[in-house]
Amino acid sequence: MSETYFSNQQLADKFRRIGDLLEVKGEVIYKILAYRKAADSLENLGWEAYDLWKEGRLTEIQGVGKAIAEKMDELFSTGRLEFQERLEQEVPATIIEVLEVPDLGPKKAALFWKQAGVTDLAGLEAAAKEGRLRSLPGMGEKSEAKILAGIEALKRREKRIPLGKAWPFAQQLLAELRQTPGSVRLEVAGSLRRMRSTVGDIDLLAAASDSRAVMAAFVGHPQVLSVMGQGETKASVEFKNNLRAQLWVHPPERFGTALQYATGSKDHNVRLRELALKQGLSLSDQAFLREDGSELLCATEEEVYAVLGLQWIPPELREDRGEVQAAKEGKLPQLIEIGDLRAELHSHSTWSDGTSTIREMAQAAIARGKKVLAITDHSGSLGVAGGLSIEDLHKQREEIRAVQAELGDALVLLQGSEVEIRADGTLDYPDEVLAELDIVVASLHSSLRQPASR
Repeated sequence: MSETYFSNQQLADKFRRIGDLLEVKGEVIYKILAYRKAADSLENLGWEAYDLWKEGRLTEIQGVGKAIAEKMDELFSTGRLEFQERLEQEVPATIIEVLEVPDLGPKKAALFWKQAGVTDLAGLEAAAKEGRLRSLPGMGEKSEAKILAGIEALKRREKRIPLGKAWPFAQQLLAELRQTPGSVRLEVAGSLRRMRSTVGDIDLLAAASDSRAVMAAFVGHPQVLSVMGQGETKASVEFKNNLRAQLWVHPPERFGTALQYATGSKDHNVRLRELALKQGLSLSDQAFLREDGSELLCATEEEVYAVLGLQWIPPELREDRGEVQAAKEGKLPQLIEIGDLRAELHSHSTWSDGTSTIREMAQAAIARGKKVLAITDHSGSLGVAGGLSIEDLHKQREEIRAVQAELGDALVLLQGSEVEIRADGTLDYPDEVLAELDIVVASLHSSLRQPASR
């Protein structure tokens, strides 16, 4: 039986889906939390779970015990998960659609399913329009109206992918395609390369003298669900994780103009073409075209910007907000890199729902060049995340002081808290306790419809 590769994100999505379905079903909370904790760990894992599986080390992943490790083994070994299939026979799999409605969680979804027969988004909308939800426990006309407003908002919302989901998948895909013989260079493009917070499809560019090998590797990737289109130099696919990607293949000598063009933004590119025209040039994704019809080829983006008399402009700045003029004057800002960050002011330890001790976190912060670390575990009301009572908060302070004494000047440890905002608008700790903390992060996890005046 052949093995099946699943990325960490794909595994996390599966386990989070299982957690939601279990909550809809009415399972005990510890089972639900086990799957969600495993999903969180997989999303933050620094190496591939698939590789750990091959080495027999799945249980070394934080939050992955024997039961979940066995399910991961089944997925990698067979490509299926019988437990999930059985669960989706007991609970309608389409009920996950209902959970996409703002402020509508598994408990409400279970209520609508069991008492109103709602199993999908279309059914929810019909039930709300027909007034069949308002008589259910905890519901009313206003609640029904809010659900309809949420459904309309969901319809308007553009189906875009969070950067944190698209980026790691694209990087993994690039790493695999770079092993293809004959490929000179592979890069992401579009809004993903510009590091926008959300992206549409994933755009990839390859430099290769012969497109056939890299194109075959792309459309033949084991995670491809369907090939939506394929030609000699462009292909579009949909992956099993619902992400879509396009790959363009260009000759290496034309890669610079192609990458610049595909990165965008549209308005930024318009500015560059205006500059090119002033110099008697026409800029396309293929080359600069001179007035006599001859081409000026650019193998790198740096060459494209140099021809236009500009500094190379980092993709993150290419939004037509003055960056072209700044590049012309040599006044581009220096972008902040991860290595420039010296403080981490929001972190959770094993005192609440974190996965590392304060000492472990401090050592990791020092290894990453940090100078300040704030420990901000949950406050008491968020019991599901192991929130700290006032007594626990004082005990934690003693541990922080002990670790600080060990560290000396290597790192400054601060004690803070992610303090829950209660339904009445007050904070979880009294003012005198808040005054003892170095930093307070006020946060909502429930009662999300509180008025702004609070």
